[in-house]
Amino acid sequence: GDWSSDVYQQFTKQQGVFSNPTSDSSPAKLRLAFEAAPFGLLVEMAGGKTSDGVSGGSVLDVQINQVDQRTALCIGSSKEVDRFNEMICMVE
Repeated sequence: GDWSSDVYQQFTKQQGVFSNPTSDSSPAKLRLAFEAAPFGLLVEMAGGKTSDGVSGGSVLDVQINQVDQRTALCIGSSKEVDRFNEMICMVE
C-alpha cells in the first residue's frame, strides 16, 4: 500500500496513526533510512510523534547500521502513539 497517503491524512485531519509492528513471524518491512526516518522527521517537526515499535522510543533515535535496515514503526498524533506504546511496547 501507499503509506504516504496515510501520513498525509494525519496532517490534514490532525489526528490518526499509522503502525507497522513486527513479530517473529512477520518481520519489519519499512526501511529506516529511506522511509521511516524521513517521514518520522516530518511528523515530529509537525508536532506528532513516532515509535520504534519495540522500546517505545522515537524512530529518529534508532541508529542506522545498514543501508537496507528495516524497522517497526508507529507514526502519528502524540496521544495515539502513546496509546500504541502502552499496548504494544508495554511502555507507561
